[in-house]
Amino acid sequence: MEHWLKDVKRVATTSSNDAECSKAVRAENIAITDPEDDATTSSSTVSKTKRRKYDESYISFGFVDSNGSPLCMLCSNKMLPNSSMAPAKLRRHLETVHPESKDKNKEFFVQLLESQKNMMHVTQTINKNATEASYLVSYRIAQAGEAHTIAENLIKPCVLDITKCMLDEKSAKHLSTVPLSNDTISRRIHDLASYVKQELVTRLQNTRFALQMDESTDVAGLAILVVIGSIKYFASQKGSVIKKV
Repeated sequence: MEHWLKDVKRVATTSSNDAECSKAVRAENIAITDPEDDATTSSSTVSKTKRRKYDESYISFGFVDSNGSPLCMLCSNKMLPNSSMAPAKLRRHLETVHPESKDKNKEFFVQLLESQKNMMHVTQTINKNATEASYLVSYRIAQAGEAHTIAENLIKPCVLDITKCMLDEKSAKHLSTVPLSNDTISRRIHDLASYVKQELVTRLQNTRFALQMDESTDVAGLAILVVIGSIKYFASQKGSVIKKV
């Protein structure tokens, strides 16, 4: 009986040791296949996703490059995803959406691109001139102290009538793009005032001046603060130094 008990105990001990060993092996396997490592591997795979590059030959399909994505010139500048940056997909877009231009050669799209660039430049120039004219009108209104609504209600209609009589309808159409609404005039005057204030502060910071204060009285015997300022600044003009007091 004692030998049998010893054998049973030895078998139980051996089986428990084997179970612990198998658990350790499983733990090692789990540690090797850590899910965080899998996440890192998958993220590195995603980060290495290949992006297609634009080729100059794609302009023959009516597409130009726009920050790594194809931009269709015939769809009023419609942008496609980067995955569409392939000749077959670009050609399919041209044939299905713009069948009337599928037989056009490369020179046609090159000229179309140049004309769009010129049109954009002309539009930017017109907008710039219209903004400058809006500031000039706002400055005149501020000088006269008139209401801001006078530009939209009176000045602009008068200018359009004069242009139609003296020039033509096309010139009047260009002048109608000048923004002269009430809110626009208020914003322009605020911008001009801010600029004048900033310019004055900048000049005062670069100017040496002195203030002399004294107390005086008027005819009624009331005290009055007298301030005498002396401003001296230097400005180079044609090599000479100008002093102003």
